[in-house]
Amino acid sequence: MKVALKLVAGLVLVPGLALTACGGGGAGRPAAKAPDAKTWQQDIKGGPIEVGVLPAVGTPSLTFLEDVAAGIEKDYAGADLKMTFANTKARPALEQRWRAGDALDVDYTMFDGTNPALLDWADEGALLDLKPYLDQVDTDTGKPWLDQFSPAVRQFMEHPATKKIYGVPSELSLQVLFYNAALFKKNGITPPATWDDLTTAADRLKAAGVDPIAVTGLFEPYMGMWSDNLWLRTVGYDKAHGVLTEGKGHITDDPGFLKGLQLLQDLRDRKSFLQGFEGTDFTAAQAQFFQGKAGMILMGSWLVSEMADVIPEDFELGVLPFPTVPGGTGDEASMLATAQLMSVSAASENIPLSLEWIHRVTSAETQTRRAKEIGEVSAVNGVPSPPGLPGISDIVTKADRLQASYYGLLESKAKDIVYPEIAKLLFGKQDAQQTLDNLDAGLRRVHGN
Repeated sequence: MKVALKLVAGLVLVPGLALTACGGGGAGRPAAKAPDAKTWQQDIKGGPIEVGVLPAVGTPSLTFLEDVAAGIEKDYAGADLKMTFANTKARPALEQRWRAGDALDVDYTMFDGTNPALLDWADEGALLDLKPYLDQVDTDTGKPWLDQFSPAVRQFMEHPATKKIYGVPSELSLQVLFYNAALFKKNGITPPATWDDLTTAADRLKAAGVDPIAVTGLFEPYMGMWSDNLWLRTVGYDKAHGVLTEGKGHITDDPGFLKGLQLLQDLRDRKSFLQGFEGTDFTAAQAQFFQGKAGMILMGSWLVSEMADVIPEDFELGVLPFPTVPGGTGDEASMLATAQLMSVSAASENIPLSLEWIHRVTSAETQTRRAKEIGEVSAVNGVPSPPGLPGISDIVTKADRLQASYYGLLESKAKDIVYPEIAKLLFGKQDAQQTLDNLDAGLRRVHGN
């Protein structure tokens, strides 16, 4: 049967952005009787289900998912999968449907164990606990289904209090340091593993007549990637998240916050950023990187697919985790990332078929095809790196933990405090100490502490 589509063209995801649940997650239809975890695959039957998808109409990503759905419809007589656009701008209407008792059977952005604003739907009983099913042996692998996912993503999937699982990652977006590998080789520059390596590379690039780092001055969260990743190294995720997003303690309590700002100021003072970045939007900054006008760019792993039309065929791209900071007291082996999580409605009238959709999308076979054909980064162990992102799967494997991008600031009342101050630092309007003082005053004000 043909897959039904109910999609809105032209709407796109801003990676890392999520809408809050707004409460009321338990409203509407009562929870359905969950199938036996040991026999759910034998209980799969046909019928309609509605699944949320992130790609828009006309994209290769959507065509790929249509093919996956068609395979399920072929395997289970009477199965009818309707795909509904579930990306950022569609969320308010979809969440209203959840509150009205007309939830999608499978949806995105309903849960994230790292984001307190996205725990309500689970707490109010709107989502199916997936852990009993993930704990069962997967007949495809002979191991528990849960074991196929990288341990580094577990905190996204798992409720921090109950340890129940309400989300399964279909793909990842990682903040990584991209570099022009051919340019580095030509000038004998070592890809930076440490912060000292980074500043050395920046100086060598400048000497070669190339701006070291591409960055936009017109989108504050992208400038904030630099302070976010530095604080991950100099302070650690838990403390930084607590201070910035939750108002636990003060930014002056840990010297690592000032150290991170001082390192960023030093990078600025070395004139390491793209000339004229203050007035350059992110698309233009990214294009200049691929044109060889800058040697590095700190960006999400979506960069390659987003800029596919402008990347020269012979461009040699290198991908690295953010450099470690010698003497840092934070998380030296962690990375900032966003996991796109699929959740199942507890009120779904066809939970087994909904589980099969998640199982099929996250199978190693599907994830491998998706990496090769679409360029998505997978949370599933053993899936190779997408062709345009060499080595990124190894980076995920070596990370001890993936932490939530932006520290949850984009959903916090502190969002209008932190990144504007970082922008002022990069623009040269204030130094590291002044930035810290302004952040301290602003955070005390918004958090009331």
